[in-house]
Amino acid sequence: MSTFEVTSELYAEAEFCSTETGNGHSISKFTFVYPNQRHDHQQPQQTVTVVSAKEVKGDQTVLKNGYDKQTAADSQSPRPSSRESVADSVEPEEDTEESEFDYDDGECDEESDGTTTATTASPLPIEIDKDGDLIVERQKRGVIEIEHRKSTKLDLVGLQIWRGALLLADYIFHNERKFKQSHILELGSGVGLTSIVASMYAREVICTDIDIGGLLDLIRGNLQRNSHLANPHCRVDVSELDFKVSYQDYPRQLKDRLQHIQYVIAADVIYDDDITEAFVRTIVGLLLKLPKLKAIYIALEKRYVFTLEDMDSVAPCYDYFLNYFQKRNNRFGVNRWKLINVCIDFPRYFDYEKVKDLVLLKICHASK
Repeated sequence: MSTFEVTSELYAEAEFCSTETGNGHSISKFTFVYPNQRHDHQQPQQTVTVVSAKEVKGDQTVLKNGYDKQTAADSQSPRPSSRESVADSVEPEEDTEESEFDYDDGECDEESDGTTTATTASPLPIEIDKDGDLIVERQKRGVIEIEHRKSTKLDLVGLQIWRGALLLADYIFHNERKFKQSHILELGSGVGLTSIVASMYAREVICTDIDIGGLLDLIRGNLQRNSHLANPHCRVDVSELDFKVSYQDYPRQLKDRLQHIQYVIAADVIYDDDITEAFVRTIVGLLLKLPKLKAIYIALEKRYVFTLEDMDSVAPCYDYFLNYFQKRNNRFGVNRWKLINVCIDFPRYFDYEKVKDLVLLKICHASK
C-alpha cells in the first residue's frame, strides 16, 4: 500500500458546507433532491412519448431531472418548458436499462436515443396563482450529514467519500420501488453514505467494512446522525466483514442474517489488485451461499494511466477486476453468473460531476 496521501476528486468539484471537527475529520452536508415520482393508480392511464430531457455539457450528459432539474428551476424563470412538464408526468421504469456486458470496451451494447414510451397517469392540471403566474412544484430537498476525512493514505480511503458512492445512491433513489422493503448488504461501506440512502427504503441494511482507523464507529455515528431519514421500520446494523476472510469463517450470527439478503451493493472498492482478488472471492462466496440473493451492484470509477507497455491509457484496476472475475466465473468451463453493464443515464440527485468514467455493474445468476 502507498504511503502517499490521496484525495477524492469529489472534494474539488463541489462545496459541501463542511465543518472541521479538530481531529482531522470534517462533517459535511451532502444535499440531495428526493425523487419526484407519482404513483397515483386512481387516475386514467395513457401512453405518451417522452422527448429527451437531456442536455449535453461538453463530454458530460446530464439528465434534466433530479438534482439538475432542481438547480435549473432555482436559477431560471418559473415557467417550465413543455418537455420538462411531460417528463415530470411519466412514472419511471422500475429498473434502468441494462445490457449484457461487453468485455472488450465495457460500454452499453445499446444506446438509447433519449425517446421512451411509458404508461403513466394523466398529468396534473396547471395551476396559476392570483397574479396569473404559474405555480411550479418544487422538488423536496434533503441533507445527509457525514463525518469523513478529506485526505488519507491509500489503506484508509474508506474514510473518504468517492463519486461511486453517490452514483450508487442515485441508482437507489431512481429505483426506490425495487429496493423498498428489501434486505440489503453493503460491502466496504466506508463512511456509510450509500447505506444511509438504502435505509430510506429497505427493511434491513447491513453495513460492513474492516475495523481500521475507527471506521466502524464512524459508520455508526453517521447512521445515528441521519437516523431521521431512515424508514422507521428499517433495521440498520454495522458489522465487520473483511474481504480476506472466507465465508465459512464468518461469525454464525452474521451468516444467519445474510440468509435474508436480496441485494448486495458496493462502491469504490476496486483500487488494489490484492483487495480486488479478495473482493471477487467474497462476492463469489455470497453468490453461492445466499439463497435469496437477486443481484450485486458495484459502482466504481475507471482511473486511467498511460503505460509504455500498452502505449495507451488503460484502467488497470478495472481491467484486473474484469479479468479476475471472469476467471472465477468460468472456473469449471461454464459461466455461472452474468456481468451486466447498467446504463447510468438515470437522473442525478446529488451534487457531483457524473463523469463518463463512472461505471455501474450488475452481477446475477446466469439463469436469472
